[in-house]
Amino acid sequence: MNQLKWIETRVKDDKRLRRQVDELLHRYFRLPLLIQQAEEIINGGPEISLRSSLTVNYAASESMSHPHRLKEQQHYDQMVVEAQRELVVLKNELNKMNSIRTYLAEDELTVWDYRYKRRRRKDVHVRDELGWGNDRYYNALDGLRGQVADVFKLWTIICIDDTQ
Repeated sequence: MNQLKWIETRVKDDKRLRRQVDELLHRYFRLPLLIQQAEEIINGGPEISLRSSLTVNYAASESMSHPHRLKEQQHYDQMVVEAQRELVVLKNELNKMNSIRTYLAEDELTVWDYRYKRRRRKDVHVRDELGWGNDRYYNALDGLRGQVADVFKLWTIICIDDTQ
């Protein structure tokens, strides 16, 4: 008789999932800036140069030195539409992250702030700075990652065929 078993992989057991969650946790602190940039594009904020200013000795071709106004307008309109889509996604992500922060345990919030607010920090440095032991730190980190994976539905479900 074939029996199927469904197993949810835990975040700490799946390196790809850990990376996804860690990126979301780091991104939380950049979200207000990203939202502001998207709003500036939508509202006609700072001019965006179409030509590359980073290329050394960049010489625009004749067609680039006098670009067609209609093409510029189409490009700008496309950027506004993309910025509007991005803004919806960013605001939704920020709302989810803020809701996660409201019900996390104090240790999990502390780990989030200490480990993810700054540039990539190693677990050893954060743990030493907090003065916590391995068990307390990694339990809080695993709990934090699990909560984020739950809210963003990042769990991978594996189906195992148990033919015995």
